[in-house]
This record gives sequence, structure tokens and C-alpha cells, in this order.
Amino acid sequence: MENSDKKRILLAEDDDSMRRLLEVILQKADYEVVTAEDGLKAMKLAFENDINAVVADAIMPGLTGYDLCRMLKTRNDKKDVPFVILSGLSADANETAKCAADVFLTKNPKLKDELIETLKNLL
Repeated sequence: MENSDKKRILLAEDDDSMRRLLEVILQKADYEVVTAEDGLKAMKLAFENDINAVVADAIMPGLTGYDLCRMLKTRNDKKDVPFVILSGLSADANETAKCAADVFLTKNPKLKDELIETLKNLL
């Protein structure tokens, strides 16, 4: 880690421009960001890195954000890592509950503020 005081966020988002936007938002909020363009790469990075939180798109190729959440929450070393699901669609309460995500956020004009506030509260 560059700076041990910084919290490390795993960001999984398949849309390139949205991933870059979220990465910049998180970096400006003083988080270290590890990015993945799909759920499978995110899973690999989650196991290779010491992460403080995960922000994942609900629908991605390979593994969905819900699948990623379910898999991480079943591992003793990752089960307490806060997990935020992002989606352009309305919340699927059933899927969100099944995967035990901490927060569901919709991609909307207030996402930047909502994401930063959410992470601040979770961490």
C-alpha cells in the first residue's frame, strides 16, 4: 500500500467510463482504489489484496456483483468487509438481501455524494 493510512476500496464495474469516474471520485475522497472490469477479476483481486470495502456493479459479465458479494461473505477472512452494490436499475431487494450486501445505491446524479457518505459511514 502506498500510504498505510488510506483505506483500500475494490471497485468492480464493467462500464469503462463509469469505472474511471468512480475511481476518480474515490481517489479524490482519499481512498486507494483497486479496479476490476468484471466480477471474476474482482474476485481474484479481493483474494490478492487487503481490502477495506467493495463497491461493485450489480450486473457484470462473469460474476455479477451479487455473486461476488455472496462469495466474499462466505469467506471468514472477507465476510466483514463492507459491500456496496451499484446499479442503474432499481434495487432488487431479494438479491440484495440474499447476498448480504451492506448498501444498495442506484447510479443517479447524486451517486458521488451518496457513495462517499456511505463509505464514510461503513468504514
